[in-house]
Parts: sequence; C-alpha cells; structure tokens
Amino acid sequence: MAVRRAVAAIAAKDILTWFRTPSAIVASLLPPVAFLLIIFVVAGAVGRNPVALVVEDNGPQAQRLVSVLEGSDAFRVRRTTPDDATHLLDTLQVAGVITVPASFDDDFRAHRPDPVSVRINNLNLDFTNDLRRSVPAAITEFYAGQAETPITVGVAESDLRPHDVNLVQFELVPILVLLLTIMGVVNGGLAAAREFEELTIKALLLSPISRGTLIAGKILACWVTTMMVAALVLILSYAFGVLQPVGWYWLPAIAAIGLIALAGAGLGTALGGALRRFSAVAGAGINLSIYLFFLSGGIGVAAFLPEWIQAVAHFTPTFYGVDALEAAIFYQSTDNLGRDLTVLLATAAVGLGLGIISLRRRLVAS
Repeated sequence: MAVRRAVAAIAAKDILTWFRTPSAIVASLLPPVAFLLIIFVVAGAVGRNPVALVVEDNGPQAQRLVSVLEGSDAFRVRRTTPDDATHLLDTLQVAGVITVPASFDDDFRAHRPDPVSVRINNLNLDFTNDLRRSVPAAITEFYAGQAETPITVGVAESDLRPHDVNLVQFELVPILVLLLTIMGVVNGGLAAAREFEELTIKALLLSPISRGTLIAGKILACWVTTMMVAALVLILSYAFGVLQPVGWYWLPAIAAIGLIALAGAGLGTALGGALRRFSAVAGAGINLSIYLFFLSGGIGVAAFLPEWIQAVAHFTPTFYGVDALEAAIFYQSTDNLGRDLTVLLATAAVGLGLGIISLRRRLVAS
C-alpha cells in the first residue's frame, strides 16, 4: 500500500508539472495542431477543383449537361460570362473554363460532332489530370441518360468499405497517433530530465522510496497525462462527428491508444534518462515522432507509397497503430486487429524496458 501511495504521489506531482510547464505543453501540442491546420487547408483545395462554366445555349440538352456538370463531385462550378471566365483563369481563381457552345442543342439533334471546349490552366499535373478525367466522365453520364445514345458503356461501382471517409477524418487518425507519440516522449522526457536539470534527483534518491517506485511513478505520470489528452481529443472528435467508433469497437480503439501512449512513455523516459536535458529530449523526440508520422501514412495512404517506403513502414510501430485505429473507428473491422495489437504490445514492452533500464542506470550513476 505504501508503495502504491508513493507511485501515485510521484505521478501526481509530474502530471501537475506538465500542466504548469508551458514549454512542455507547446512541444506536445504544436506539431499535431500544425499538421491538423495544414490538413484543413489542403482539404479545401483537393478533390473539387473550381471551374468557370460558360453556357451559351439555353436548350434542354445544354441545360441537362449543365446540370450534370454542376452535380459532379469533381467540380465547384461557377457560372460566368466568357470575359469573366478568361479573367478568372488568368488570375488563377479557377483551374479551367468549360464552355457549352451556342450550337449545342442543334448539333445534338442533327447528330453532328458537338464539342464542349475546355481550357485548362495546367499549373500542375494534379489539377490538370483531375479535369482531363472528370470532364469526359461528366459527358459520359450525360449520354447515359439518353434514350438513344452512342455510348453503351455503363459503370457499376462496388465499394469495399461500408461508407466513405472524407480527407479530414482520414488524416485525423495519423495525427492522433502523432499526438500520442509526442505526448509520450515529451512527458516522459520532462518527468526524467527535469530532475537532473534542476538537481532534485539527489533529494529523490535520499528519500525513503526505492528506485523502482520512482521509475514507476515517472512512467505512470507520462501515461496518464497522455491518456487524459487523448480522452479530450476523442470526446471532441465524437461530439463533432469525425471519429466515432461504434459499439464494442471502442475497445480495440482504446487498447491501441493505450499501448501507443505506453510505448511513447517508455521511449520518453529512456531519452530523458540518457540525455538529461528536456530541450534535447523534446528535439529528438519530436523529430522521431514526425518521421514515424509520415511512415505510418500521415500524408498519404502508406500502401500507395513507393515500395521501398512501404517496406520501411512495416517496421514502424505507428503504422500498426494507425491501421488498428482506422479499422476500429471507420470501418468496424477486425481485419489484422490481432497483428496490430500484438505489434503495439511488443513495442510498449520494449519501450518500457528501455525506459526502465536507461533511468535505472542514470539513477545508479547519480
């Protein structure tokens, strides 16, 4: 009982220290928040390109084509005049100009070639290829609704997943894993390194507690603080409808989060014991966490990256954390759940082992 009280007291002191240390809060939260803001900005510019639409024919077929274009998921259509469309294209306010000519209905009824002109600002290949693919797809949809159509090809879509996940939602999972990793490293480093920086380690060693109790308190403080922040993120994400596990899938999600936080706590403690300076621990830990973030699919789907990066990613523990959380939160799936949790459990064990060994050696040396 006395040991438990001592561990709890050490943990409580270190938890309060984190909340009272602005540099630790900034180091923990700034990188994930920065990436989140980037994702929000990028999401507004990805997927639906702004285009100017010039309609010179008021006939029924022309209007039906316009309806197809305006309803397409590939465009954000802005109807305008030819002169305004040219200005918008020249000033990079739209990615292209689609013009439905005045003779569209007449040519359609006469079965003559009926071109729709597209002017594209080929500023980069991503925007250019989006328009090159999307306009023919919209025209195909237009012809598919005709009683007599020269296009007899239809598209039958069969989705692998039960529902779509938007870009911001999809990127929130790697950002959550980044937050857990950085929180673990920063808190673990702060809890260990602060004692050496402020020369309070001697007093702790002279107190009537064992080294094991001291180490357990440090690691527990780090893990609890990380889980508190994770709980706040989950509550807010659930309230805003972006991360909502269903039913018992909360359990694997919480298990994955807890193991990632535990591994981060062990790694942070190991760095704190080895480097003994909070600034050095924060610098090394944040850089390592960001590399792990990219390898785990932080910017793009890991499976779509170059093969050599995929090979490296499969040796990255956060890759399995992201996979477990995506399956539980988005897809209500247990595919690879055993593998993912096993890797995370092994990583947590290794991280804790490193943290205990590093800090114990430093305490003995002190």
